[in-house]
Amino acid sequence: MLSKTDQIESSALKIGVFINLIMAIAGWVAYSLTGSEALLLDGNFSFISSVTTIGAVIIIYKKHKRTSVFPYGRYFYESFFTLSKGILILGLIIAALFQNVIKILAFIDGDKLKKLETGPILIYMVLMVFLCFGLAFLYGFKNKKINFQSSILSVEAKASKIDGFMTIAVGIALVLSTFVPETSKLSFLLYIGDAIVVILMCLILFKMPFNVIKEGFIELGGGSLQNQESVKEIETVIQSLLPDDLELKSCHISKTGSSHLVLIYASSTMPMISMDNIIKYRNSIHNKIDAAFPNSVVEIVFRD
Repeated sequence: MLSKTDQIESSALKIGVFINLIMAIAGWVAYSLTGSEALLLDGNFSFISSVTTIGAVIIIYKKHKRTSVFPYGRYFYESFFTLSKGILILGLIIAALFQNVIKILAFIDGDKLKKLETGPILIYMVLMVFLCFGLAFLYGFKNKKINFQSSILSVEAKASKIDGFMTIAVGIALVLSTFVPETSKLSFLLYIGDAIVVILMCLILFKMPFNVIKEGFIELGGGSLQNQESVKEIETVIQSLLPDDLELKSCHISKTGSSHLVLIYASSTMPMISMDNIIKYRNSIHNKIDAAFPNSVVEIVFRD
């Protein structure tokens, strides 16, 4: 039985699978009508997003399972998905960059390229922008409802925005090329206008997948939680509930997917300390933070 948080996350991703598949088909159809390689890339990007989102839905059903090998659950699946999706997005951006640079170089070398057809591009651009940014808004809205705990919804929202910006770039290039006469000095835009705009967009968006990869890498490596607001919120709870017979030394807070691990390093201020007090302290912290940080694990480690 999925929790309410998982149901919200799963419902958003299932809608995303369907919408990405529609965008993939639309991209392939638009490519066949216009001859723009950028639209083919757009369609392929959406298709890959659809397939990987199916994998994300499967992860939601598997991540809570605890075994002797994974006693805290399999939340690392989510972090691995984030890392993999970031690498995939980076790969697609690099592929688009090289593909369109090669197209421009071929044009400069005198290769005869097919003139871009702009017939259905306006309809395609309006539809894709609506779907891409609508899907990004849906992911963000659903993630907000679960206190932005879903790294999967976060990376999917970024991927949808990249897809939307790519579509806008290609659409603008193709539409503007209709106003360029064959005899104009700008006539090259009739053949490589989409390639020039895609390259510019790739350079602008280049940083985004690196941030996604960094986030996934830190989570998989067990690094400290990067959201400082969340860190302060949890540390405040730890300090406010601290019993008199314990002294707080330090704490380590990490995030793996939708799970948070809180390690509290403490020492006793008394010669003897009741185990019941320690358990009560740990449970009270867990109960306090679990609403905002679901699937949390709190452990207390004693140090001199």
